[in-house]
Amino acid sequence: MDSKLNKEAFSPLFGTWWPKIERFFDGGGFDPIYEFLKKEGARGKTLVPSSSNTFRCFIETPIDETLVVMCGISPYHTLRGTTIIADGLLMGCSLTGYMQPSLKIFYETLEREMYRGEYFVKNPDVRYLCKQGVLMFNASLTTEARKAGRHLEIWKPFIKYLFEEVISVMGVPVIFLGKDAAELKKYLFFSHIFEISHPASAAYTNSDWNAEGTFKVVNKLLKERHNTEIKWLDMLPF
Repeated sequence: MDSKLNKEAFSPLFGTWWPKIERFFDGGGFDPIYEFLKKEGARGKTLVPSSSNTFRCFIETPIDETLVVMCGISPYHTLRGTTIIADGLLMGCSLTGYMQPSLKIFYETLEREMYRGEYFVKNPDVRYLCKQGVLMFNASLTTEARKAGRHLEIWKPFIKYLFEEVISVMGVPVIFLGKDAAELKKYLFFSHIFEISHPASAAYTNSDWNAEGTFKVVNKLLKERHNTEIKWLDMLPF
């Protein structure tokens, strides 16, 4: 079926990813997602992130610059006062400028495992990773405020398409954070797949997070393939 949505209005939301996403759009794949979100908004539900940030990860990391996909399951569902925390990027909390516990633990673990003694910024804004080619992606691109993972089912067809038809073909390493996100590996065929716990689980139990050396291995792959590495922490320039 043809989509009922306006393609001219929709296509800029995906930036350079659009040519790969267009077929899903043309087949009406976004129509039930849009209708669901529209109805939820009309019922007075607060949806996070804001609509302007829903597809932000695709804008911040152009497809031809993508070296790694890091995938969680759902955006931050909590608010800080009345301000939405989720900014459209995995673990990003730039809208409040307040460091969320999961991102803080992510930084502390990477410092311990890879950058001990080096100077870096604990940055609520994770765009420094996007600029290096890391797609900071949540499998459910939206959720209802204060209800984690509420929109997982409605996004599944898009996630299946994205992984099978786009990311698998790219063959980039994919890091899944958490067992729920790791279930999506069934849609990947030609990628190096890494499964580790989400730092949010360590934050919840007030324990150390173990990245299992994943980021070192990913950098080794990138060095072999592209003669480059990701600086996983926002390093100070001295």
